Amino acid sequence: MKNNMKYLVTGAAGFLGGTICRQLIERGEAVRAFVLPGDPAMKYIPGEAEIVEGDLTDTDSLEKLFSVEEGTETIVLHIASIVTVNPDYSSKVMEVNVDGTKNIIRLCLSHPECKKLVYCSSTGAIPEAAMGQAIREVRHFDPDEVVGCYSRSKAMASQAVLDAVHDRGLNACIVHPSGIMGPEDFAVGETTGTLIRIIRGEMPVGIDGSFNLCDVRDLAAGTIAAADKGKAGECYILANEPVSFRDFSRMVSDEAGCRKVSMFLPVWAANMMGGMMEKQARKKGTKPMMTRFSVYNLARNNKFDSTKAIRELGYSARPYRETIHDEIVWLRETGKIA
Repeated sequence: MKNNMKYLVTGAAGFLGGTICRQLIERGEAVRAFVLPGDPAMKYIPGEAEIVEGDLTDTDSLEKLFSVEEGTETIVLHIASIVTVNPDYSSKVMEVNVDGTKNIIRLCLSHPECKKLVYCSSTGAIPEAAMGQAIREVRHFDPDEVVGCYSRSKAMASQAVLDAVHDRGLNACIVHPSGIMGPEDFAVGETTGTLIRIIRGEMPVGIDGSFNLCDVRDLAAGTIAAADKGKAGECYILANEPVSFRDFSRMVSDEAGCRKVSMFLPVWAANMMGGMMEKQARKKGTKPMMTRFSVYNLARNNKFDSTKAIRELGYSARPYRETIHDEIVWLRETGKIA
């Protein structure tokens, strides 16, 4: 480690951000963690990290994040965002994911000691290719070519980063993680929640679709590698091989010793059911168990090509079974499952 280098990590209390902080500290780096005020997950950030509380939409708190002692250089890993599986427009998602990223860009440019920005986008920001074709990095992002508010926001933010590179000389690159899973998911995200429901026998019916999921430890390592080796203006997909819901649930059952998911709906039937659940939920004012958008995410082309990240960053994704095994061990150790 350079004695005068400090890593500024936004979203440091989140699943990926927290893992990045732990990996950086394990290799001896100085880390400043940016978290929302009073975030209960703050307690999981390693004690060696310096914590700054603030909000991406609050430029005064961002200034505190960026201000360092004279002679210190910084690298920014911008991980924070609002993730939503609701496809409908949300001004809050746009404010945090797009305007917040533009705030980060402005601060990077106004602080000469900031040597690099790594922006964590999403594979959702990249237009879907025809089924069976591998999806690769693009040179331009158009929010009208992707589906759902979250993906649109990530496309807009990604283009803002590339514009700053090309027009203002920002040293920045972008990583595009696919889905995320693995141990130390303290907030219990979508995939971990699905895994828990399978183990508890609360998911008797699945959908005949696929995922593309990566171990959080591999995504963290790939993001840090982008800080070390990523080239300005370049994008890197951090993904895995697609896995069918059937195979995923079978591996979970094998590793956990639980009952297998008994039936899988074809996509067309799941889509009809998702529409009915949405209507019922709107009437009751509740959250639907399944939506047409969640079905779309299982039915879409989930084949992503990480060749560029493998070649330029040394990225690798471990097998699903290893991640599932390690996550189940962690869930048992933390009492989230019996």
